[in-house]
Amino acid sequence: MKAIRIHQFGPTEEALQYEEVPTPEPGSGELLIKVEAASLNRADIGLRKGTYRISADALPIIPGREFAGAVARVGANVSEFNVGQRVVAYPSLGGYAEYAVAKASEVRPVPDGVSSTQAAALPTVFLTAWFGLLEDGKLKAGEWLLVQAGSSGVGNAAIQIGKHLGAKVITTSSSEEKCRRLRQLGADVTIDVSQNDFVPEVMRVTGNRGVDVVLEMIGGEVYQKSLQVLAPGGRLFSIGGAFGAIPDPPPPLTEGRKASRFSITNYLKAKPQDFRQLDAILKLVREKKFQVVIGKTFPLAETRAAQRYLEGREHFGKIVLTM
Repeated sequence: MKAIRIHQFGPTEEALQYEEVPTPEPGSGELLIKVEAASLNRADIGLRKGTYRISADALPIIPGREFAGAVARVGANVSEFNVGQRVVAYPSLGGYAEYAVAKASEVRPVPDGVSSTQAAALPTVFLTAWFGLLEDGKLKAGEWLLVQAGSSGVGNAAIQIGKHLGAKVITTSSSEEKCRRLRQLGADVTIDVSQNDFVPEVMRVTGNRGVDVVLEMIGGEVYQKSLQVLAPGGRLFSIGGAFGAIPDPPPPLTEGRKASRFSITNYLKAKPQDFRQLDAILKLVREKKFQVVIGKTFPLAETRAAQRYLEGREHFGKIVLTM
C-alpha cells in the first residue's frame, strides 16, 4: 500500500516520504480500515518537527490521527463492527495511508448521509470544542463566548456548538470574507482583526463587561489580550499556541476568573468512554444541524503541499487527504 512515513524529524515538509509499505495486520480488538479520507491537524505539524509526543527512537511512523473509510478486516475479539461497514477512527497515528489499523474502542460507525471526508474531519475539532466548552469552559446558555481564530477547524466547530448550547458567540478572523462565512455558521458578532483590535470591540459589544468564556488557540499577544476581555468569573481555555507562546502553568487571575489548558488527547485518555459523544455529533451532522467545513482536499501523494497549506493562515475549515 501507499503511505506517508516520517523517517526523521524535520522543520520542512521534506520529512514526509511517500512510500510503498506493507499493509498492516489487525490484532486482537483491532480493525483494518481501507482509508478513504484522512484529516490534517496542527498536531501533525508538531509530529513532523519532533515536538509532539513521539521520540526519535519510535521512527519511522505514519502520521494521521483521524481517518474514515470502510472496514476491510476484523481482528479477533471484535463484535461491534463488520467488514464493509463505514467507520471513522481516531487513533494517534496511521491515517496517512491507504490502509490503517485502529482499536475498536477508537472507532465509531458513520451514518448514511455523512461522507467519509466529513467524518474524517470531525473527531479532533468537534470533540475538542465540545468537551473544552463544557468541561473547562463550563459554558451555559445566555453567556458570551469568544472564539479566537473562528475560521480554523476548531473555531468552526466551537461557533456551532456554542450556538447549540444557547450562547452568544463572538469570533475573530483575518478578513471580512472569512467573517461573512462565520456569520453564516451562526456567529452573532465577527471581528476582522486585520482592521480592528478585538479588545475594544469585545468590550463594546458586551457593554464593557467582557465575555464569560474564551477559546484561545493562537498564543502570544492574542492570549494575553484574551485575558483582558474576561468578565468577572470568566473562563479562558487554551488548546495550544499555534503562533505564539502560552503560559505554562496558566497565570493566576482575579475576581474569580480562571485560565486553563485543554487537550482532547489527555481528556480522552482519562475518560475513553466519552469518545462515544462522536455518535451524537455525527447525528447532528446527518441532520444538517452542524456543518463540517472542508477548506481543501489533497490526494495522499500531495501531503507535503497539504501540510504547507495548513501551516499558512489562509485556509477556512479543515484540510483533508483523499485516497
